Amino acid sequence: MLAFTTDQGPLIRGTTPCHDLSYLANCPGSKASLAMGVMTNIARNSKGFTLLEIIVVLAVLGALAATLSAVVFRYIDDSNRARAQGDVRVIANAIRQMHLDTGRYPYFVDGTRATRNHGPTDALFLTSNNACNANPAPTGACDTTRPSAAGGTGWPDLTSWRTQSLVSQLIENDPGYTTTGTTAWRGPYLEQVPAVDPWGKSYLVNIINTNPATPTSWVIVVSAGPDGILQTVHSLAGPGGSELTANPMVGGDDIISRVK
Repeated sequence: MLAFTTDQGPLIRGTTPCHDLSYLANCPGSKASLAMGVMTNIARNSKGFTLLEIIVVLAVLGALAATLSAVVFRYIDDSNRARAQGDVRVIANAIRQMHLDTGRYPYFVDGTRATRNHGPTDALFLTSNNACNANPAPTGACDTTRPSAAGGTGWPDLTSWRTQSLVSQLIENDPGYTTTGTTAWRGPYLEQVPAVDPWGKSYLVNIINTNPATPTSWVIVVSAGPDGILQTVHSLAGPGGSELTANPMVGGDDIISRVK
């Protein structure tokens, strides 16, 4: 009689199914039976997901994506605002430090001139755009990244106003302020000036309001914020003007730091 040995013991043809090669897969607990069960499950799962299952999975993924996108965009916005706040604060501090050292604010075309009032070629606005790095100050047409201004804010069209780069005044000393004595220019007052804010627009300073002829006007360093539109009121005060003596009211999404 033909016999074989399996994990179920001796196998003899013609006896029970577990002792017959043709029925070996049906023997409970045998390796062949387990293998057939696995293959059956694989075959069953290979049919894929049902349409309802796919819809549920896509809905869950969509909800997760929407939640994560909101978190990511909020983080980016907070990061950009923090960077802009840091930039305007650093620029304002540099201007104040130059004034503390020299007794002058950075608008002169000739740093050795005795008078402290604005001259006909002095800068009226300062910009972070280094394309305006020239002396005397060119018109604001050089600043192609300048923000626009909302109506009623008093900000002029800078294309026709003398606008000079912060680099020229605070880093390179283009006006030739004296570098010796008790009123020496002790710069550079900045390591570098960011060319634009996080939204691609220039930082501006209404340095015109540091003119001793308008001692009561405030001066700010400003970023126009995410919308790129200046909305904080600016006044071109005349001699002896008394407007805007209180802290400026920030308009819209502008980001500012007060110089004086």
